[in-house]
Amino acid sequence: MRSHVMCLYLLGLSLGLFAPSNAQDAKVLVKTRSGWARGVIEGDIRAFRGIPFAAPPVGDLRWRPPRPLTPWTGIRDASAFGNRCPQIGSGTVIGDEDCLVLNVFTSARGEEAEEDEKEDELLPVMVFFHGGGHKQGSSQRQPFDDPVLATHGVVVVTVEYRLGVLGYFSHPLLTLEGHGSSGNYGLMDQIAALTWVRDNIGAFGGDPKRVTMFGQSSGALDIESILISPAAQGLFARAAMESDGVLKGGTFTLAEGESLAAPLVTLVGCDQALDVIACLRSVPADVLVTTRNRANLLMNRVLEPRILPEDPFAVLARHGSPVPLLIGSTREESTGLGDDATTPLDAEGYAAEMHAEFDSLGPGVADQFLSLYPVTDYASPMYALIAVHSDLLTCPVREVARAALGREPVWRYLFTHRVENDPYLNVQGAFHTEELFFVFGHPEQLAPPSPDEIVLANRLMSYWSRFAISGDPNGAGEPFWPRYGRADRILQLDEPTAQITGYHNPQCDFIVGFQ
Repeated sequence: MRSHVMCLYLLGLSLGLFAPSNAQDAKVLVKTRSGWARGVIEGDIRAFRGIPFAAPPVGDLRWRPPRPLTPWTGIRDASAFGNRCPQIGSGTVIGDEDCLVLNVFTSARGEEAEEDEKEDELLPVMVFFHGGGHKQGSSQRQPFDDPVLATHGVVVVTVEYRLGVLGYFSHPLLTLEGHGSSGNYGLMDQIAALTWVRDNIGAFGGDPKRVTMFGQSSGALDIESILISPAAQGLFARAAMESDGVLKGGTFTLAEGESLAAPLVTLVGCDQALDVIACLRSVPADVLVTTRNRANLLMNRVLEPRILPEDPFAVLARHGSPVPLLIGSTREESTGLGDDATTPLDAEGYAAEMHAEFDSLGPGVADQFLSLYPVTDYASPMYALIAVHSDLLTCPVREVARAALGREPVWRYLFTHRVENDPYLNVQGAFHTEELFFVFGHPEQLAPPSPDEIVLANRLMSYWSRFAISGDPNGAGEPFWPRYGRADRILQLDEPTAQITGYHNPQCDFIVGFQ
C-alpha cells in the first residue's frame, strides 16, 4: 500500500498535479523541464548537484554536438556531484563520458521561485566554467564545490564539459559529417549549459535575462570565444574573464586542428579501418585519453563555421564586447603554473634562462627582456623570472580588455594579495587561481584567514555579485572601481584596495609586439 501511494505521489509531482508536501520539500524539490530534482541544504547554501543538461555524449554521440536530454520520471537525487569528464588525474584516467551535468547553488535563506514570480524578484545568475588547459579540471574542486558567493544575492551554476581528446578532436571525416565543422565539442557543451540555464533557472529563483558567464584560465579563453559565437548570442547579459586571454592568431584553424590530431588515428589502431570514425567511436574513452596524453597531442579550440567562425580577438577588436566585461589577472600568474619562488636562481642563471627562452625569437630579444625586467627591480632573480613569465599571460589580458572597449563598459583588475598565514604560499605571491578562493568565498581553504583576508573575500564577492546584478561592480561603500579605458586605470585587488594606472605598460608593449 505504501509503495502504491508513493508511486501516485511521484506521478502527481511529475505531472505537476500538486506541490511538494511540506516547507522543507518546497526548498529542496525543483521541477526542471526534464523532471523533478531533489537537492540538499548545507548550512546557508541550497545545492542541486549533478543535474544533466544534455544527453550523455557516448557511443554514436561521441564527437557530436550535445543532444537534448531525455526527461526522467520520478524525483532525481541531486545531492551529489555527477561524473567528472574523462581526464588524467594522479597519473591515471579518472571520470566518465557520461558527464554533461551542472550544479546549481542558491542561498538557503530564500524560497524557490514560482513560475509566475515577478522578474524583479528573480536573482541574477553566475555560470562558471573551470580552467585546466581544456584537458583537466572539474566543477567538483575547491573552492567552487560549495560557493559562499551564492549567499550574496546571486544564483551560482558550475558546469562539467568535455575535455581534451573527447572535447576538441578534429578530423576531416568528422568535418564532413558535421557539414564543415568538427572540434569545439567542449564549447558546444558550455553553450548547451547556458541554454539549459535560460530554460530552467527560473525554477531555482534565477533570472534568465541576467546571466553572467565567467571563467578562469582556459575557462576565460572559452568566455572570449562564447562572447563572439553566433550560437550563443542572447544566452548571457554579462561576462567575466579571469587570468587568460588569447590574441589575434592564437586560435587554431580547422586545418591546423585536424593536422595536430591526425596521429591519434594510427596510435589507437583505426587507420586501416573501413569506417575510421566508427572505429574511433568504439575505442574506450580511457584509451583515447591515455593515448593523447602519452603522445602529447595538442587539441584545443579551432576556427570552424558552427561555433567559432572567426578569430575571437579580431571580432572583439572590430566590434567591442557585446556585454559588460570584467577582466583581470593575478600578479604572479606563473607561480600557479610551474614556477616556484623558492627555486634557487642567481643573476647569471636568470640571464642564461632569458637567452635560452628568447634567443630563438631574434637577436636582442633576450637582452630587451633583461632590460625591462632587471634583477635590481625584484627581491630576487627568481622573482624577476616570475614577472616575465607572468606578464606573458597578463599582457594578452590587457590587450583583450583594450579590444573589448567600445560598445559596453569594461572593468579591469590586478589581484596582488599574498596568502598571509601559510609561509610557502606567501612566498609564491599572487599565484594563478588564488583569486578564486576569494571570489567563491573560501580563503580558509588556502590557510586560516586573517581579518584582512575575510574583508577581501567579502569585497570580491560583493564586486562580482554586483557586476552580475547591474553590469557595474561599484556600490555598497566599497572602494571605487574605475571603468577601464585607454588611460589604463585598473583596480588593484588587495587589502587595502587601490587604483593603479599603466601597470607594466612598457613591458606589455614589448611582449605583445612579438606574440
